[in-house]
Amino acid sequence: MLARGTVGIGSARAQGTRRAGGRDSPRRRGSPIVTASDEFNDSGESDWMEKARATANKRAAEFRKEGRGAQPGAAQTSRRYTRAGREEDRQRTAAVRGYEMDEDGNWQKPEPSVDELLRGTAWEMDPTKDATQFSMTTDEWKAVKAEARTVMYPHDAVSVFEKAGLRRINPEMAASMLKVIAQKAQNSRVDREELAGLRRDPRVAHMIGVCVSAARAKSDMLPAEEVAKACWALGVIAGERANSAELEVLSDRAADLIVKFSSDEIADICWSLASSRHASERFFHELDIHAALTGLKGFQAYQLTTVAWAFAHLGHKHTGFVEGLDIWVTRAPARAKTMSPAEAADAQIHRFNATILASLAWSFCVMEDALDSLFFRTLWAEICARGVHDAAVVHEKDPSGDEHHHANVFGPWKGRQLNQLHQASLTAVSAGFEPLPAELGAAADEAWNTQTRPPVISWFQRDVGAILSYMGEKYEEEALVGGYRCDLLLPNAKPNGVVIEVDGPSHFARNDRKRALGQTRLKQRQLEGEGYAVFPIPIFDWDFLENAEQKSDYLRAGLDAIENGQRPAGLDLDSHLFGEGAGADAWNRRPMSTMGDFQ
Repeated sequence: MLARGTVGIGSARAQGTRRAGGRDSPRRRGSPIVTASDEFNDSGESDWMEKARATANKRAAEFRKEGRGAQPGAAQTSRRYTRAGREEDRQRTAAVRGYEMDEDGNWQKPEPSVDELLRGTAWEMDPTKDATQFSMTTDEWKAVKAEARTVMYPHDAVSVFEKAGLRRINPEMAASMLKVIAQKAQNSRVDREELAGLRRDPRVAHMIGVCVSAARAKSDMLPAEEVAKACWALGVIAGERANSAELEVLSDRAADLIVKFSSDEIADICWSLASSRHASERFFHELDIHAALTGLKGFQAYQLTTVAWAFAHLGHKHTGFVEGLDIWVTRAPARAKTMSPAEAADAQIHRFNATILASLAWSFCVMEDALDSLFFRTLWAEICARGVHDAAVVHEKDPSGDEHHHANVFGPWKGRQLNQLHQASLTAVSAGFEPLPAELGAAADEAWNTQTRPPVISWFQRDVGAILSYMGEKYEEEALVGGYRCDLLLPNAKPNGVVIEVDGPSHFARNDRKRALGQTRLKQRQLEGEGYAVFPIPIFDWDFLENAEQKSDYLRAGLDAIENGQRPAGLDLDSHLFGEGAGADAWNRRPMSTMGDFQ
């Protein structure tokens, strides 16, 4: 048998190929000639072929990265190594992520063993042994908790709890452990990777499992206070990325115990659900009733701000909550008997700072149907009065040494508050309220229009744009409309232009794909207020469409509906899109020549 290199050369000679001077000569193309002396690997490739393949793969990866652009999500700030040295921090981070050091001194993620794959990470309570299975005494727990509070990092607290014996803890202790771990994670500002390693830690999973098992069994061993701790800890450790089923069980248990929670505990649960994008119809329904019955007695302004944001963000019904706010706002401290409800409301809201005022105004404008309440009328009047007062204060100060004259700052109103006021003002003015004072309104508009938000173009958006091009529609990508950066703008579409919003999973509640979040709903309403029709395309609908034909039919149906003065209908996932009467016929396909204005 001849060597592979010999066969290649012999074949070339037999076919009469001119390797030295022909048009297709490898030397003319700059490629090396494979000779018999080249060494081949097991796959039949020489060294230069391997290098060429590696270079091509590297360039392709760089091209894909550049084409996708910046990925969505909050920017990760670099950590400052100022505590115990860079190497110690690296070791600590590697330990949290479960990495091991190899022989060369590099940290590597180990492959899971069979025992680890078979080992359960959660533990179910035995209801017949509730009184005997938890052997850790109260005094022992106090000592363990005191020791855990002295450490700096969350995984150090986990180690302290592990040494004490995790199999000995009851649900109440497990919830308190989770809160301590979450507090350490917040205080040490761990990054996403460390949080991911933390929530995957079997020891933390065991604590979560103990709490969830008790909540599912409606056990008295997990009282209301501990349910709130467990919910808040899951909001910090897992956030919107994991533990949806566990948070659902805990929120259902919280709905049963709504009357036993303090105002702080209710605010913590609301924050956890909203920050996790987790809709809980039952909990917010019970909270809505509770607010109407109690008038939110005992709540402070910052707690009301969190609860209002949760209602607005997740889009739950809020009639009782607004009624409770109207009752709460008339309970001014040391209210005189001669005070009217309006005067008491003025006295109460006058105590709010700029952050609370702006946040509440934004939440009420997202809820929209709550604008006709005593609370919002008084709130908006206070914001307008503050704007006049702050303008006078700003003019009295020397601009050269006053931070209030810096960009996106107006008196006590900073950039975030000014952005919220800008959005709230659009909704409030359209509802018949007076506009913001001239200088405060100008500062809010300037802050909104000067935001530095680099465009992020996802594969989803590129796919929709490609189908629009296939259909012959002219569009603008990442166009600015009313201060909003819109995904796709069809300026020539009837009647007055169409804004297409491609909404990924982050625009919806993670456990309810039909529930759009507050910012998404507000953006769509305010774009419609600018005179544009809005065509939202959820990723759940788009993923269901398999080819360009179905996708173009989907877009045509939506544009037809807008042209006829209707809202685009969502995709009926139960309908069959193939065969007779489906596909193009199901979407009422129109001829290509009638799509848009091509004059």
